[in-house]
Amino acid sequence: MIDKLIEDGLAFAEENNYIKATECFDEAKKYVELDDMIISIYILALLETKRQQEAKEICEDLMKKRSPMFEQIVELYLTILLDLKEYGEVDKVLNKLLVDRRFPNDRKQNFLQLKELSGKLAKEQESLLDTDHSSKPDNEKFIMNKFTKLSIEEQEQLLQESFFRDVTDIVPNIRDIAENRNIYPAIRSLALLVLGALGETDEVTIEKYGYKEKVNPVNPPTPNAVDRIESINQHIHEFLEKDPSKFEMTIGLVHSHAYALFPFDWFGYSDQIVAKGYVDFVESLFGDESGQADELNELIKLLEKSTVIVEEE
Repeated sequence: MIDKLIEDGLAFAEENNYIKATECFDEAKKYVELDDMIISIYILALLETKRQQEAKEICEDLMKKRSPMFEQIVELYLTILLDLKEYGEVDKVLNKLLVDRRFPNDRKQNFLQLKELSGKLAKEQESLLDTDHSSKPDNEKFIMNKFTKLSIEEQEQLLQESFFRDVTDIVPNIRDIAENRNIYPAIRSLALLVLGALGETDEVTIEKYGYKEKVNPVNPPTPNAVDRIESINQHIHEFLEKDPSKFEMTIGLVHSHAYALFPFDWFGYSDQIVAKGYVDFVESLFGDESGQADELNELIKLLEKSTVIVEEE
């Protein structure tokens, strides 16, 4: 009976009938301890049926037992944590993996990138939870030598609040922010968007990632990276339809990079190719190096590296 349950569970999983598969594995595990290979399929079936918490607990047990499939289980565990938005736990796990001798240096480099990306998602989550906009920004803070002393989060909040108040008297300061090459790229993009919202038509010189152009804030180049986010995300969904946590991470990366690139673009690449490039990049963070090392891949790495360098400064 137990063998039949496991056999049926595997067959249902193969047919993508995850509800039936989990029912079979649920019943089988009442009578016998499933081997690690079967458990890994069970975990995937649990994830597909939105039973992430149970999948997480199973992974934790396997990691404590030092399963022979430790590396695969760790990858699943990180995926689950990201899906549950438990970014603090992701950070703790990655800290342990970074000193684990079983992983080579190139894999640990991927862990570092994953750690940075998880940290960004955590900050975005905190930003969404922070609904206190009662304080009014001080115009003095827009002066360059004071603005650059603020944290990136403070700079972003200051500019975000500018959409909802009269800042016409500090337009020259906002222009300076948009043009300053030493300021975080996405902050410069936000400053340009503020100028556009104010109706400023005087051209602003924007130089970043090897591109340089005089831009009319009210009428920026089109299409640009921000314009393409929705279409690219649709293609990412097609690639990662069965992997919701990696999907969320990938679209988060596209969103972040699009605003860093604005008003420029992933020139010369279709939405589908850009989407595949980001999927390959995220997969590489989990150890899959099958993606191509082309100019798009190098641009994605440059975008990601630039955000990390600025944040560390």
